[in-house]
Amino acid sequence: MRIDPDRTHTYATTMAMPSQAPGFPWAIYLAGVDHRYRLLAFDLDSGRHGPAAARADADRLAAQLAELGVPHLRAQSGPTGGQHLWLRLAAPGAAPDDVRRLAHALRQHYPSLDTAPLTNPATGAVRPPGAPHRRGGQSRPHLHGAALDAALARLDTEVAPEVVAWLLARHPHSAAPDPHRPAGAVRIVDPACNPRLDRPRRRLTDTTRALLDTAPTPGADRSAIVHSIFLGMARAGHSLADARAAAATAPGLVRLREDRARGRDDTDRQWRRALDTAAGFTPAPPATRAPIDDELDRIEAAIGSDPAHWARPGGASDERILYALVAVARTARSRTVDIDCRRLAQAAAVDASTVSRRLRVLAHESWVRCVRTGSGTRAATWQLELPDPVAPHPVATQGEPAPFPGPPSGLLEHHTHDLWAHRSGLGAVAARIHWAAISGKPCISGAGRNPVEVAALTGYSLATVTRNLSALVHLGLPTRARTDTPDLREQLDRAADRVGASGVGAQRVRRHLLDRELHRWWIEEQEWRCRRGKKTGVPRTVSLTIALPIDAPARLRYGRFPVTDTGRADYRAARAVVTRLCSPGWNSTSNPVRQDGKAA
Repeated sequence: MRIDPDRTHTYATTMAMPSQAPGFPWAIYLAGVDHRYRLLAFDLDSGRHGPAAARADADRLAAQLAELGVPHLRAQSGPTGGQHLWLRLAAPGAAPDDVRRLAHALRQHYPSLDTAPLTNPATGAVRPPGAPHRRGGQSRPHLHGAALDAALARLDTEVAPEVVAWLLARHPHSAAPDPHRPAGAVRIVDPACNPRLDRPRRRLTDTTRALLDTAPTPGADRSAIVHSIFLGMARAGHSLADARAAAATAPGLVRLREDRARGRDDTDRQWRRALDTAAGFTPAPPATRAPIDDELDRIEAAIGSDPAHWARPGGASDERILYALVAVARTARSRTVDIDCRRLAQAAAVDASTVSRRLRVLAHESWVRCVRTGSGTRAATWQLELPDPVAPHPVATQGEPAPFPGPPSGLLEHHTHDLWAHRSGLGAVAARIHWAAISGKPCISGAGRNPVEVAALTGYSLATVTRNLSALVHLGLPTRARTDTPDLREQLDRAADRVGASGVGAQRVRRHLLDRELHRWWIEEQEWRCRRGKKTGVPRTVSLTIALPIDAPARLRYGRFPVTDTGRADYRAARAVVTRLCSPGWNSTSNPVRQDGKAA
């Protein structure tokens, strides 16, 4: 059941509530009939990363709201440990496009955030405090008695819709999807420094290369040629830096060099124009399988053809990295992709240092080949190598691969769960053993595969298999072939919470976000240092004493980049600054902040 305050005209002074609460789960809409949000409900879900991660994310987001002086109400959504944060906006409310952009930005900082209610103004609804949960219990506020009454009284003061912009400014983020682009449009990343499409970088088409290498003929529309070249580069995942490099020498871009000589550098504008066009262009998926699909199928089959090979030290990480590369290659429609270690680490749920180290091992074994090493902001280019076509390759362990554009491999989704994290979780060996035990067809007797069969499928010793299967059973995980994937996901979540591995993936995502923000700060610092004329900067501590509710450059947000006594960049100190200022749960004196904004 869902209650809409605008449609039923029962919008109360705090939240929309029916005259008598139903005895079954119900929810209220966040937006009215005009699709403008009058309520914001941040739903921190425990399903993916566990209740500890949801609570930690809620703590940090609540601290941000407290620092901005925004009245809000916090509730525990039910017995699973999820968290809700409620805000009430003043008329006319927040535009759905702005709220959608905020949801995608906050998801980068709070991985447990469920963006669905904030990205669907027509149907987005959340259970308010007091509503029953489908698994038992109710959504209950954290506060009680007089404190709860005071919090509800503060909600009578409606928050200006500009709070959406304030929260966006306080959470550095990659560009969110443009709501005005058609469904399926590609996202633009790093829009401030080096904009490009969020897709793997691949080789230019023959047509684009020909345009680049050929000088325009007399009378040709050179502006149209520039746009065609940049459009091809953008669709191939190239960046503004690539466009500037090509504009410096390519015969086909002579128009840009002539403009620059006359005092008008039009490269950046032309690139952004082509990038916007490429981002909004969504080609239809191929109706038939292409040769690249057969090639990637052969690679997946080769990966699963010799399980004992991945039983060696480091082999489990190698297998996971290869499956992640195949998934990226299916998206890029090419065996040759540009991908950085951090992005591949998130796809494979391993550390970036592990990816860097194991890629060299895989290259030595001829699974991949480094086409070009990384340089500056440009990621390295890797190519998946085709196996010998005459060698027999049994079907991979995850079964027959789905045809393009099917979903990612079930094996990769299973192996990247927090439960199998290194050190804090059970490890990659246990992941391979568990997958081998549950991925076959169910037996008539229901007994599943025995340890001897699992040992043969994984390449591990019988003792290793028996020990890991016992640990899995002790955690309440199934070890028989089954098809009820939602129940399996919940069991994996509970097991990860028991072993203390919940939230490991969220921490990895946040760590990579801090790395990108640190890099943005250093790039702006270099640009400031290279600027001619008298330089005016900002005090080093300006961002430590002012809570900026506005968008600001990195140098204004963090101050001058720290240096050592010898004048060299001090990355350790810079990382500490970025970490502190991007962690809403800490104030400028490095003390934890409670929901009321006071130091704990």
